[in-house]
Amino acid sequence: MTPDFCSALEGILRRTDRRPVRKEPNPAPPAVTSSTVTEQRRQWFSKLVTKTIMPLLDDVAETARAHGAEATSRLADVNGQLAAELVIVRGFLPKDARPPRLTVYATDGEPPLMIEYTGTFPHVGATGGFGAEIDFDPIYPIQLEEKVLDFVELACGGGSPLS
Repeated sequence: MTPDFCSALEGILRRTDRRPVRKEPNPAPPAVTSSTVTEQRRQWFSKLVTKTIMPLLDDVAETARAHGAEATSRLADVNGQLAAELVIVRGFLPKDARPPRLTVYATDGEPPLMIEYTGTFPHVGATGGFGAEIDFDPIYPIQLEEKVLDFVELACGGGSPLS
């Protein structure tokens, strides 16, 4: 018996059955829980970080090193979640200063990514010297390259002094 034959047979028998039809209730779709959404977001970010973010940060670090900067990129654990980091130091930093660091991780909402700039940056202090920066910016993946370029500019001394 072919599947078409079986379907036709079922159709005829259902249509010609004089007994009252008892429909089985459709099972409810599985509820979407916040843990399911969080896990899906983590899986999505894990793929994005492997295919897009880390190759980009690795290329930036390599190019920065070719231009005389100390630069590293790596995967990290930030507060229990996967993150990608880029650190660039061009020239020197004051003693005990935290180096310029860009961190990218997944958020729970929209936009789906968070990008952070932290550390001590040249030419952003009150008199044009070093200044500490902390900036959090939720972004979409399409904005990543722009934000990485902004970070490199700031980390390499392209910032504006506070007035």
